[in-house]
Amino acid sequence: MRKRIHWMFMLCLLGISWTQAQEKSITGNITDQDDVHLPGVNILVKGTTTGTQSDFDGNYAIQASMGDVLVFSYLGQATTERRITESNTINVQMQEDAEALEEVVVVGYGNQLEKKIIQNVALIKEEAIENLQVVSADQLLQGQSAGTQIVNASGVLGSAAVIRVRGVNSINSGSQPLIVIDGVPITDTAGNTLNRGGNTGINPLSYVNPNDIASLTVLKDAGATSIYGSRGANGVILITTKKGKKNSKTTLTLDVNTQFSQSTDVPDILTADEFRQFKSEVATIQNGTPTSPEDLNLGAIGSGGTDWLAGVQRTGISQNYNMGIRGGGEKTTFFFGLDYQDTEGFIIGNDQQRAGARINIDTEVNDWLKAGMNLGITNNRLNRVSVENSINAPFTTAFLQSPVVAAFDDEGNFAQSGSFIPNIFARVALNTDELKTFRVIGNAFTEITPFEGLTWRSEFGTDRLDLEETLRNAEFNTPGGSAQQVSVREERWLTNQTLNYTASFNENHNLTILAGLNYEETLRTRLNVTSTGFLTDDLRNLGSGATPTVLNGDRFPSRLFGLFSRLSYDYKGKYLVEGSIRRDGSSRFGANNRFGYFWSAAAGWILSEEPFIQDLNFFDYLSIRGSIGTVGNDRLGTFPSLGLFSAGGLGDYNGESGVIPNQPENPDLKWEESKTIDIGLKSSFLKGRVNFNVSYFKKNTTDLLLNQILPPQTGFTSISRNIGEMENSGFEFELSTVNVRTENFTWRTNFNLTTIDNQVIQLNEDAATDAEGRRIIDGPIQRAIEGESLNNFFLIRYVGVNPQTGDAEWLDVDGNITTDPGTGDRVVVGSPLPEFSGGMTNTFKYKNFDLSVLMNYSYGNDIVLDGLRFADGNDAIGGIVNIRRQNLNYWRQAGDNAFLPSPSSPTFNLFNQRSSQQLLDGSYLRLKNITLGYNLPERALDRLGNFVSNVRFYATATNLFTIKGDELDGIDPEVTDDIDPLFQGETFFTAPQSQAYSLGVRLTF
Repeated sequence: MRKRIHWMFMLCLLGISWTQAQEKSITGNITDQDDVHLPGVNILVKGTTTGTQSDFDGNYAIQASMGDVLVFSYLGQATTERRITESNTINVQMQEDAEALEEVVVVGYGNQLEKKIIQNVALIKEEAIENLQVVSADQLLQGQSAGTQIVNASGVLGSAAVIRVRGVNSINSGSQPLIVIDGVPITDTAGNTLNRGGNTGINPLSYVNPNDIASLTVLKDAGATSIYGSRGANGVILITTKKGKKNSKTTLTLDVNTQFSQSTDVPDILTADEFRQFKSEVATIQNGTPTSPEDLNLGAIGSGGTDWLAGVQRTGISQNYNMGIRGGGEKTTFFFGLDYQDTEGFIIGNDQQRAGARINIDTEVNDWLKAGMNLGITNNRLNRVSVENSINAPFTTAFLQSPVVAAFDDEGNFAQSGSFIPNIFARVALNTDELKTFRVIGNAFTEITPFEGLTWRSEFGTDRLDLEETLRNAEFNTPGGSAQQVSVREERWLTNQTLNYTASFNENHNLTILAGLNYEETLRTRLNVTSTGFLTDDLRNLGSGATPTVLNGDRFPSRLFGLFSRLSYDYKGKYLVEGSIRRDGSSRFGANNRFGYFWSAAAGWILSEEPFIQDLNFFDYLSIRGSIGTVGNDRLGTFPSLGLFSAGGLGDYNGESGVIPNQPENPDLKWEESKTIDIGLKSSFLKGRVNFNVSYFKKNTTDLLLNQILPPQTGFTSISRNIGEMENSGFEFELSTVNVRTENFTWRTNFNLTTIDNQVIQLNEDAATDAEGRRIIDGPIQRAIEGESLNNFFLIRYVGVNPQTGDAEWLDVDGNITTDPGTGDRVVVGSPLPEFSGGMTNTFKYKNFDLSVLMNYSYGNDIVLDGLRFADGNDAIGGIVNIRRQNLNYWRQAGDNAFLPSPSSPTFNLFNQRSSQQLLDGSYLRLKNITLGYNLPERALDRLGNFVSNVRFYATATNLFTIKGDELDGIDPEVTDDIDPLFQGETFFTAPQSQAYSLGVRLTF
């Protein structure tokens, strides 16, 4: 028995020794078809979980045995296998895999091969965004997609951006695109929070971690958006978060960075002594006798004051931590993400803490069943400040407040300002303005394939937002103190059930049919409570107030049911046709128009598959395509068609409860509908080094929702009806080039440009008319005119100061010089819509260094700084408002080329009126993001041990500089105070964008 055990033991040792003798270190280098080193290639020992990745220079090392097979996989390259023989070196030259590249395009309710795409979509891939350090996902799109214009509303943390896909598509309804995250359309209700000056709301994309995003797809034409039916008119942005990779080594990535921010640009305003001197000089000229600052109650020269504008600014600091775990085997792939962000904005009182987690899992249960889950959870706390045009907005108040007003008394306590413009330092320090949100966005799915070619995908998703907003005003700022609390819960539950059938016949005919069902149910509940009369500021809770002043609650339910189908067919892979149809039923529509039908048809021809093109030996790929179809806009509110009543408040009668009607019934109300024609050309040549795409589109939107005046006897002033029409048309150009590609250096450029022409075709019949009889929608600054653009700045034309007389001069409606203009002299003077806009990205790689430079631009658009009515001139609000430094250049004698008229001129106080004096050229070219990175070479990694596969150091600058007109000195051109389509390009001391610098490191284990 002992001998048997002895021999068995010896055989085991021999077996182990033999196995160990066979295992060895395999090294090599991996390049692509052009002999350029490929970093990040996955190398796996087939049939095992042993794997690694190539480094920045394409080198790799892995432990394996004789006879094992190494599998090399990389996005866009054909998977390659190599069997291990006696050699310890295996170099691999991978070849481009067109099929692999084509499969990455995500479209509505599925994927499509890139080569066969005949929809107009813009794809921003992971490699284009992975090194960008941004606060929210919308900034990843800036300058990277033709036809998509994004204007950051302000530098206030959490503010939503204005996103336009192919221009403004509505007048009174929303023009923001539908945003879909991993198949879940998210809610973006602007009215969830209290207004903070500037109608932008909270950014809905602040709830997804930019580091978790794998790609963004912008659906633009009807061929791409009609599958979303009544919600696709403003375009659709599909966000796909990161997934695991099959047969890949599990990697852990830790990204840590610190960011410092400051204001991009602010106007130069007067100091306290300059303000005193200016007011004294003006009063002396106007009174005809010497007038000192003391005579004006401004204090003596040198008696001090407050630099309010400097006081509301600071150097913001942000700490950002991101962790991602990614991997997968033969059956299951996974991605886990954690992030934490602690941001102090450059505006006092504005900071944010955000924590999030993500779990994405996909698994092949067996040959016919797949299952998975995508789940993102975010917890956010935001200390808010008003954006603009509010006494609680730091920048607005800092501009308006007199510099001679003291912020603190002699004992260092906050001092009252003495006017309606408050001590903003006290408001920020003593008041509480906090917004807490908790959001869950996710879905779970199964895919059943009963037989080859047919797949049933079943999805169940949710978007749940819990929001609590708390305001507590201290007694110093509000006598008696006050408090307000708003609680909102918005829940969306949805299911998508789709059948997808693919088949090929005779190797020439390829058919794909999609049929699906979409059901969504949304419920928003809102509770608003306020009280006043607090005994002390130490009592923070709302219930401690002696007098409840507001108590109301609302419920806003809505439902959507859609049936849709898409059919795609191609012959020999070069003649392609596609059609889609969707039937939507929505509770938002009127009873007589509860259901709508939306459709599209598209065709394409891949010319590069034809012999007569192949004989040219020039094009790698060449195709033409066209599409036509309809989509809708359902951003009509929750109960737009119902007759509504108000209870409480005005509904009270003689102390008893009552109700009063506040909205007339309209059973005919329906969606706004857009019909789009799109024609495009796509090309690639010089072995893929040059790619050029061009598209023309024309979108006609009918049934626009407009207000129609009602007879007084109805009890209502107006009713919303579908009676308008508008059109957008334009061109999109995209050019990407590989300018230099050598073994050690690569330079790539991506450029895009978009032109858009907007025209209002029809307004309601009872609308106001202008002098020419055209129907109009008039506002204090802009006017929509039938037959012209929706957005026209309609102002009195300002000429300037007459050098001989010192009078300010304007033009009357007939173009004649006048010194006493009126509202009847207003004419069209500009537009906030650019003639063209776009972006350009240059990426450079030299050995272990990489540099990315992203620029965005806008040309031909105007902006109106309505706040200049107060920051320019002398006496906008009783002489207490500070002004810009150029106002010191007032007319003194004949021949002066002055900014401000003579103080003795009757036009001196007219200078503040609305006119083209506040209209500025908003064209700009901005260095939006520049990132320099360095990857440690392999020899340095070896010193750190085998547990670190890559270390990347990087430095990023955002909004580093802006090229703009001289008149914009101190003014940020990329700013707006409203997402409403009728108020684009307007601002009232809106806080500018931030200029940020960050340093970080990314470790991969």
